[in-house]
Amino acid sequence: MVFLYDLTMPEILRRIAAALIYAGLQGGILGLLLRVMGDRRAHDEGRAGFSPFSHLLLSGVFLSIAFRMSWIEPLRFAKTAPSARTRARLRPLVAVLASFAILLALVPLLDLVRAPLHQALPRTAGYMVLATIETLQFTLVGSVALGMLPLPGLLLGTTLPAIWPALDKRYRKLTGVGMALAAVIVVLGWFPDVSPLVRALKLV
Repeated sequence: MVFLYDLTMPEILRRIAAALIYAGLQGGILGLLLRVMGDRRAHDEGRAGFSPFSHLLLSGVFLSIAFRMSWIEPLRFAKTAPSARTRARLRPLVAVLASFAILLALVPLLDLVRAPLHQALPRTAGYMVLATIETLQFTLVGSVALGMLPLPGLLLGTTLPAIWPALDKRYRKLTGVGMALAAVIVVLGWFPDVSPLVRALKLV
């Protein structure tokens, strides 16, 4: 893990940019998937667009600066009754996992635009863009891995009350606790290093 005292100002700016791009992509893709699956709640609450500021959490930006992983403000899903069909209860989980898969698929795709951008941009700007792409790739993988923790407030955790509606009120009250626990896990170095996964997904 790399802490603030190891960072240069350009790298801090790249990590902030990566956090913004991640927030817009994660929130927008997830909101779009939910709408396609018939859950309009995120759309009706203004959380289905790709503007990062609709999904961004300041704590996610700080996490990105320090560790190149982030999170977004939890989305709220359409309520499901305990008697609802399994398909309806699993809809948020499927949408979240699909959004994770799409974000991971973007990692190798970003490598495909590196060479054209490097050739088209001036040398200084080109190097800055290439470095930002690399930071974004790491942030995407790290954020997806962090979001897989089944804790309240993190994306996978937010789907559990939809599967088991009896957990809804209790789980929402624990959102802050879950995110704080995830931050502690990362800060203490207990979270696995995602570098091998980043290298496996990258084309170059």
